[in-house]
Amino acid sequence: MIELQHLETFCVVTDTNNFTRAAARLGCSQSTVTMHIRALERELGAPLFVRDRSSKTVVLTEVGRRISRYAGRVLALVKEAETAVRGVASRK
Repeated sequence: MIELQHLETFCVVTDTNNFTRAAARLGCSQSTVTMHIRALERELGAPLFVRDRSSKTVVLTEVGRRISRYAGRVLALVKEAETAVRGVASRK
């Protein structure tokens, strides 16, 4: 099953096109970002990024482009659900 933390890491890497910048934004190490992306790739059975050595960035693969269409929506739904539950819990 896909872990939400791995999806969040994926979205930040997609936004920054760089594992080091993603790690800085997430407040973790680059090795943690790499570990999350590798775990997500294992779960999906395909690479999500290819490295562009000339610019030291990463580019989405076809599978990466496909999952990116869903990743942001999934994370937004989770936040929406958390907000809805917190709203009910705070009224009690």
